[in-house]
Amino acid sequence: MKDSDSAYSLMRERIVAGQYAPGQQIKEAPIARELSISRTPVRVALKRLIEDGLATSDTGQGVHVVVWGDKDIEETFHLRMLLEPYAAFLAAERGGEVLVEHLHGLNEEMSAGIRSGDVEKIQLVNRAFHQALLDQCGSPRLRGILESMADIPILSRSFYLSDQAELLQSLRHHEELTLACADGDGETARKAMELHLRAAYRRFVRRRAGYQEAVRRAAGSSTDPEKF
Repeated sequence: MKDSDSAYSLMRERIVAGQYAPGQQIKEAPIARELSISRTPVRVALKRLIEDGLATSDTGQGVHVVVWGDKDIEETFHLRMLLEPYAAFLAAERGGEVLVEHLHGLNEEMSAGIRSGDVEKIQLVNRAFHQALLDQCGSPRLRGILESMADIPILSRSFYLSDQAELLQSLRHHEELTLACADGDGETARKAMELHLRAAYRRFVRRRAGYQEAVRRAAGSSTDPEKF
């Protein structure tokens, strides 16, 4: 793997996981030191993050994790609600036993994460569950479009704003999707995914004030150049 790929993967994972908060500045030097590489490949990686819509850059202000406004959030959820149910339909029709076994394992991991209160684990397993369906949908074009949206940190950070009942609801939706895949029932998988995404959007709308407060706190702490 090239140095720029390593830097990109590290920073992207941290953004998606919420380790880099919305509005947080990402500096080249700490990443370069951590990976024992020069600043040039880190600069290349930061450019890729900007191109992917995960970061922004203003002259003289450095690179910051993107902060999504209400319209951005709403558009992203609605695009997913249009496209991802179709991906679930295709995956249920095409995935077979290998996919079902994988989904069962992820559901068990998510259940364990909920019991232990490990939010980071929950969101990483959630991401893996959705990725597994995309990988088996059989449409590289559809997968590419949805991957760019699924990694938007605002979606994964919603788990930090959820209570246990909401997390259990999300797990039940995953179990329903898994059953649909086990039956090869694309239409049920499509409906289950649409319900799942609508519930996620409603959950975020209810907790939006908490997210906005998190953004304000991140902005207040972003002055420490060595924090990240």
